[in-house]
Amino acid sequence: MKILLIQSNPKPNKYENLENFKNILSSINLNLDIVVLPELWTTGYNLKPYELQSEGENSTILMEISKLAKEKKTYILAGSLFYFENGKYYNRSFLFDRNGSIIGYYSKIKLFKGLNEHLVFTAGNEFGIFDIEFGKVGIMICYDLRFPEIARKLTFLGAKVIFIPSEWPLVRIENYKNLSISRATENQLFVVSVNRYGKENGIMFGGNSMVVSPRGDVIINMGIGENISIVDIDINEVEEYRKEFPVLND
Repeated sequence: MKILLIQSNPKPNKYENLENFKNILSSINLNLDIVVLPELWTTGYNLKPYELQSEGENSTILMEISKLAKEKKTYILAGSLFYFENGKYYNRSFLFDRNGSIIGYYSKIKLFKGLNEHLVFTAGNEFGIFDIEFGKVGIMICYDLRFPEIARKLTFLGAKVIFIPSEWPLVRIENYKNLSISRATENQLFVVSVNRYGKENGIMFGGNSMVVSPRGDVIINMGIGENISIVDIDINEVEEYRKEFPVLND
């Protein structure tokens, strides 16, 4: 599974962030399997005015992501978006298939009160587990990473990879790295954590996007700065290692 990780620094204009994403994809000539963006990559936490910053069904940004997935013939995990539905706002991640169709979505379950998410977003109540051609994959969003029960539930639902779009601050970046490794190690699966970079409203966000193997080995850490990386993983390693060291049976 060839994965493109995009560690971006969102600008104030969400359409500028969309154009940046489009330019990145157009610069890559390799065949990709899945593209992963950070949490709230179109807006950061600059959410006001809500009615302009949020997305909805058939919004321009969702339609453009659909076109990109179809053009590049790749899955796109669109980080997470500020999304409005039925009178409520969500921190929601959408997964697009190679034809540009939405396979499904996941709304962040654990809202971070430190950034007043609970005052804006409605918490999700369903786990993010999806079937793609490589097998089942799970989605968590940023603060969810601190709650091991979410990753364990996704594991028991069949996930072989957990993707974690994030906006994790630099001041706690060691927690982010350690927790990503822990979630991969304890569940014997791949963790792909994609964190934003850059300063916003006085908070420095810490990058360090990571891919961690089922053995807990760090395959890549993207460090600080706006950056992209392509990583190729073999999802069969999950079952191979679980047979070699069957911790999940105990």
